[in-house]
Amino acid sequence: MSNPIILGIFGTVKIPENEVQDILTLILQELRRMPDIILIHTEGNSSIYIQDWAESLRIKTQIFQSDWVKNGKIAQIIRDNRIAKECSHALVFIKSNQENKSKLEKLSETLCRKGKIVFTFDQILQQLENEPLVSKPVRKSNIERGQMLLKFQTKAKC
Repeated sequence: MSNPIILGIFGTVKIPENEVQDILTLILQELRRMPDIILIHTEGNSSIYIQDWAESLRIKTQIFQSDWVKNGKIAQIIRDNRIAKECSHALVFIKSNQENKSKLEKLSETLCRKGKIVFTFDQILQQLENEPLVSKPVRKSNIERGQMLLKFQTKAKC
């Protein structure tokens, strides 16, 4: 039996629902099977879109909430650490503002170093790999929406 695919979602993105679903479809094509469970946080519309998409495909979801009252400013870090511990694969939505971008990029690299399969999205969908690559062609999707072109490419290091 193959290892379970537990996909953890990190960060949020402000794009239409169909584009979030297109990103997830590209990941499914790369994984070649459905995740066994998707771990979702409660912030942002992208989490709602992902949950609806997963339910339509009968993929189990687990919701992680941040306890802002009890944990204050570190509530998000605690929640993300719980998701990171449980996931085998990750999708990280990297925001374009500099502060959150660097935190999410560091999280992506940390997950990759821990042996998890990591996909990042910052206008382009990429998979981080822990091993150096000889040369791997860029896979382009046929999905174009306005200014955004989703490409699936591999990044050489994490």
